[in-house]
Amino acid sequence: MKPLKRISFRDTGFKYALSPYDKPVACVKPKETIVVETEDAASGQIRKPGDLRDREKTPFGNPLVGPIYIEGARKDRSISVTIGEIKPTIGQGATYLTRWNESYLTSIPVFKLMNVDLPNEAKICKIRDGFVYFSDRIMIPYQPMVGTLGVAPYPEAESTSSGVLPGRHGGNMDLPDIAPMSTVFLPVFHEGALLYLGDVHAAQGDGEVSGTAVEMPAEVTIKIDVVRESNAWPRIETGHVVMSVATTSAGRNLEDAIRIAFLELIIWMEKRYGLNRFDGLMLCSQVGRVRVGNLWTVAASIEKKYLKALQ
Repeated sequence: MKPLKRISFRDTGFKYALSPYDKPVACVKPKETIVVETEDAASGQIRKPGDLRDREKTPFGNPLVGPIYIEGARKDRSISVTIGEIKPTIGQGATYLTRWNESYLTSIPVFKLMNVDLPNEAKICKIRDGFVYFSDRIMIPYQPMVGTLGVAPYPEAESTSSGVLPGRHGGNMDLPDIAPMSTVFLPVFHEGALLYLGDVHAAQGDGEVSGTAVEMPAEVTIKIDVVRESNAWPRIETGHVVMSVATTSAGRNLEDAIRIAFLELIIWMEKRYGLNRFDGLMLCSQVGRVRVGNLWTVAASIEKKYLKALQ
């Protein structure tokens, strides 16, 4: 069996923005499966008790691997990325607090007013036997996911294409559903799509409220394809649900993002399953669900069991 193409940060270096100007690190064909090795969100700074996230040495978070050029990807199409195995490379992850996490918790300067800081500390979490060891007494199920997956946006949107802020291009969505056996559909803004991947988590709750999950270096197996239709926002499909993603931005709050996500989902349901969009609107009002990734990203979803009768 021919070995899979492997792309590693060790060979390509780190990227901290989903830029359309970077030279592709690899070129792949539709339906090709590859393995991508990523570093953790702290760029490998935290490995043992006592290690701290030092933003003076590495000011940016979420190092990425990319861009990956996909043959046949163009603006009138989208790409699909199916997540296969996600394997931790060092058997552990880390979660941590820094002053950056203060701004994530609240943009209002409460911490400054109270003259306090979050402690700059990290927690090493071993991964073994299907569990993440948050402490000696607390075990969390190992539920790996890809935090950042996206394509290069238009240049005028590049201010939102850092390794931190998500948008129509995907990016740092931090949705736990981007996990093994899920497929993510991303719009294309440039020839070749220019795909980036990184920021893998061993576990994460809705909202990622502290600002960090259990961040880990990992090997991620993905299958990439080109889809002969376009979508305005990222979409996710698993064995049980279909989801549409939207994000906040300047002038678009979380309420707006939730509405956009549901309306995009309803249009997708009409196109794929033939469900009248107004029936879809009423149906989503009864059985739709909202998933919060980080505090900027939402995914509206519906279980496929409600749509199977239409096929």
